Amino acid sequence: MTQLALSIDLERCTGCKSCEAACKQVNGLGPQEYRNKVLWLGAPDVPQLDFLTVTCQQCERPACVRACPVAPKALSKDPVTGVVSVNEARCTGCGECVLACPYGAMGYDPVDHHAVKCDLCAPRRARGDGPACASVCPTRAITFGVRDALLEAAASQGKPVRDHDHFLQGPATLYLDRKPAPQVMMPDAIPVAAPATATNEAITPARMPDRLAHTLQPAILNDHRPRARLSGTDTAFPYRHDNSAAPERVTPGGCHICFNGCTVKFHHRDGQIVNILGNTDDPVFQGRICPKSQMTLQLYRNPGRLTHPLKRVGPRGSGRFERIGWDQALDEIAARLRAVRDQHGSEALAIHMGTRTGVLNIMGYMRLFAQLWGTPNVLTTEPLCDAGKVVALELTLGSTNLGNIYTPDDIGSAQLYVYFGDNQAETRPVNFGMLNDWRLRNGARLVVADPRLTPTASKADVWLPIRPGTDMALGLALIHEIFVTNQHDAAFCADWVLGWERWREFILTQGYSPEWAAAVTGLDARQIRALAAEIATADGCMIYASRGVNQHSNSLQTNRVLMFLAAITGNWGRKGGGYFNVAAEPDWQTVPVPDARRATMTRPAMGRSPVAWLDGMLHAQPYPIRALITGNNPAAQWPGGAKVREALEALDLIVHVELFQNATSALADYVLPAATGIEKGGISRLSEDRRIVWNDKLIEPPGEARSDHWFWIELGKRLGYDDVLQERYKDPGTFWDEVFRPATPDLHGATLKRLRGLPHRWVRTPVAHEDAPEAGTLYLDGSTAFGQPAGKRFPTPSGKLEFWTESLEAKFRALGLSALPEFYTEAEQLVPLPWLPAGCLTDGDGEITTSPFFHAPALAPVVDIAQPDDSGTPGTRLRDAGYDTELVTGRPAAPHFHSWTHYFWQAQEMWPELYCQMHPDKAAAIGVRDGERVRIDTPRGSVEARAWVTTGIRRESVFVPIGWDQTQPFHPAASVNMLTEGKLDPASQQSNLKLHLCKVRAVAGT
Repeated sequence: MTQLALSIDLERCTGCKSCEAACKQVNGLGPQEYRNKVLWLGAPDVPQLDFLTVTCQQCERPACVRACPVAPKALSKDPVTGVVSVNEARCTGCGECVLACPYGAMGYDPVDHHAVKCDLCAPRRARGDGPACASVCPTRAITFGVRDALLEAAASQGKPVRDHDHFLQGPATLYLDRKPAPQVMMPDAIPVAAPATATNEAITPARMPDRLAHTLQPAILNDHRPRARLSGTDTAFPYRHDNSAAPERVTPGGCHICFNGCTVKFHHRDGQIVNILGNTDDPVFQGRICPKSQMTLQLYRNPGRLTHPLKRVGPRGSGRFERIGWDQALDEIAARLRAVRDQHGSEALAIHMGTRTGVLNIMGYMRLFAQLWGTPNVLTTEPLCDAGKVVALELTLGSTNLGNIYTPDDIGSAQLYVYFGDNQAETRPVNFGMLNDWRLRNGARLVVADPRLTPTASKADVWLPIRPGTDMALGLALIHEIFVTNQHDAAFCADWVLGWERWREFILTQGYSPEWAAAVTGLDARQIRALAAEIATADGCMIYASRGVNQHSNSLQTNRVLMFLAAITGNWGRKGGGYFNVAAEPDWQTVPVPDARRATMTRPAMGRSPVAWLDGMLHAQPYPIRALITGNNPAAQWPGGAKVREALEALDLIVHVELFQNATSALADYVLPAATGIEKGGISRLSEDRRIVWNDKLIEPPGEARSDHWFWIELGKRLGYDDVLQERYKDPGTFWDEVFRPATPDLHGATLKRLRGLPHRWVRTPVAHEDAPEAGTLYLDGSTAFGQPAGKRFPTPSGKLEFWTESLEAKFRALGLSALPEFYTEAEQLVPLPWLPAGCLTDGDGEITTSPFFHAPALAPVVDIAQPDDSGTPGTRLRDAGYDTELVTGRPAAPHFHSWTHYFWQAQEMWPELYCQMHPDKAAAIGVRDGERVRIDTPRGSVEARAWVTTGIRRESVFVPIGWDQTQPFHPAASVNMLTEGKLDPASQQSNLKLHLCKVRAVAGT
């Protein structure tokens, strides 16, 4: 017998559940039917997080077969492959096999009443494909093959194979254990590894305890009651249907949800999309995708989709609407917009569209309309996501094109990866899977600074549980230590870093030492010194940052500090070393409108954040905003939920263009059904390493849903803009090639012909013309930056990385700051630290000016960094009022992305309820057990959630994820933004979403 098996590497698995998504779509399974399941396991006494995929073990002596009472048996073992399968037609649904399996790997169909189990995707194997779970696994944790060969491969890699044959069944599935974490001595002899132990005592393999012994799933994942609300009626084809037949044709394209920019293949059969799987022709991803990409299959035929225009007929917020036609909706919207303009001016219209609507929309059609109409108040989600990073790159690098790319000889060749506030394993699972695979193969190290032991941190050699909002302090201390020990790259600094001496003098004079940072960050000064030495001496260090750094009121300066750390160690413009912060963007140029058709704007933008709009909506300060066209969910996703709702209710007109009704829909005057993804075509989300992925339109949208592109063109017709917003631009390909792509030089070579001619449908930019080679690693020594004169390495005025110049200093001084990195953090901290008293256009009595940091005029506050004194800080006063806990927010687990995945039944099956992670000490102090309900309060509002008690979080912190709102169909909950305020970074207008002081208490009766 040639025993077939799966090999599951626990070192690589990040718990993303992509294997579950693949299994259900390929095998046509519905809610509560499982052939595999990923468990999240935590230890009760030490910070630890592990993941275990439970699936059929294809046992030599299978208990399920022996237990089956049916004659002939419904379960059998293939004598050639050793695969155990169930004949569902014979199965009587008695459940004996489910009870008999000692591994809990048998599933059950509660609708048709029969057993279900993994047969290693027998129909796919018959076609020459392997099991779907192995083909999509983003982290390469699952491998399929002949068991003996898998054993040989594990031995060659030095991977220990777990002995889990405690029941004498002879399981064929291999589980490759995590390697022991040995003590690592840094140059100053400070032990920094072995993070999973209570001490830094060295652990040898012989003494290594079983990591999985005594681990438990959190109660929110063990509780089946929330999932019981899901039924077969929540699904649509191909779920709960036989989906085993081969596709009739396959079309390449891309996922349009997140910044991983994954390529996919859409499988067609009988005129329908029946599977969405990875593109095996992709030279980078090789068919690996996360669960979100696959669950877009539940988007296109979702019964909850908006299908017809709706007009409000009751009071705002009542949810009373009537169905109307598109012509009526557009005619009335145009008339009401004219009335707003006549009374308040064209700037009284605000437009806020998220990247759900597509890059062609937010950087193309929407921008054309805004120029024709005459409003500067046009925003994407950038101010809520990464505005600080964007401005920092423009100032420092002169470009938003990140330099490094995901190839083995670039990012894969680094000796060290350091993450600041970036949970890449959950937010971009495929990219992290590649990186972690390279890291393990090359013996590179991984250090993660994060308040939580995230799945990313769970794979690290060192986890640094940093106080939220203090990454800037950690960066400054690392720089201080590198300069004091003379470990900076002196040649690179002299040749390529402008202003480095000014920064060095300032940081040393300010005393930003490891000891200073220890008190600020809550970390040990010895750990900081050790990390500084490691960064300085590594042959290639990749520094990652993301929303944990970006979503703070010190966002711009923190990004600049981390960029400086990369620069002074020579980790810029080289392979295997660099600074990464999602996502890379082309250097956008505005899509052009003829001068004679561009409307006159007499007032600057009201800031560059929707937070800055609220007082315009409520108080007409500094001028009125009376209408909003939006394509996301402001009522739940803008910070300051109660104030946001009050502001939205005060408007004269709200037009909501969306896929599903959500919290914002209830407040809208018109709710318009949108098309998405392959219902309209266009480019995907911008990927982390500059890849542009193209989708063709493959299917029709549901009902009367229309693309956002169509909406702007039709609205434009009614306002006389059809000479610019032309009818033929409803075809995204025409718009791309004739308008959008020519506007931005970085995209000139990414023609539709070129994109469609590639089996993976992507081109990496910048690329000058259709026949030009794709861009690889940028800014290498001796190279010329894209679009620059020969020999100019960096696209800044000086041709160097710029950290201090007189021009930069003047820009910062205009807002009361300095181009030098003076430390400050959020006002709401548990310890007294410098903060900004102001940060919004109407905060306090501060001066308002026109910001020098944006490409078009926008208002910004003039601020002054406040130092703690005897009168205390805002945090002091809140602590005195009982707000004694740091509230951290962020993305939930990998199956979710903001709010739209909450309409996918399988994402709700995987992660149903809003939760609040807290340390056991916090839980004990408030008298709550794992899984019980808690209430989280800030001065702005309150939210209830289920407690997830875990040692993998700072004792002083709790974490509540984003994405939920109270109108969602399966597990509604109040948005965490009922708790946030969104204080702005004065220079970039980035909102603080990551840190607010709160108090947590148990909810009685739970």
